[in-house]
Amino acid sequence: MKLALLVFNFIHDGEIRNLLQRLNVPGFTEIPQVYGTGESGKRFGTHAWPGHDTLIFSVLADSQAETLADAVERLKAGLGDRRKLGGLKLFLRNIERVV
Repeated sequence: MKLALLVFNFIHDGEIRNLLQRLNVPGFTEIPQVYGTGESGKRFGTHAWPGHDTLIFSVLADSQAETLADAVERLKAGLGDRRKLGGLKLFLRNIERVV
């Protein structure tokens, strides 16, 4: 099993939701406003650094996690110049135990 962490600029919200629905992701938890800094810039919800990101995480079977990773890669490739407007990252981690 894998823990999938999706961190993305809120401008990609609709595309990410459609992707999760299309892939039949069985469930996820969303933190709708997260702040931070990364390769696409700073987002702190302020006048100086406007905007925010969203964090979605889900525990998936290994095969479904790989399918999600492939789909996110295709989505990122299709964003073209819009990639500069906001980040989109997927992190996959092994799950050792669920209690």
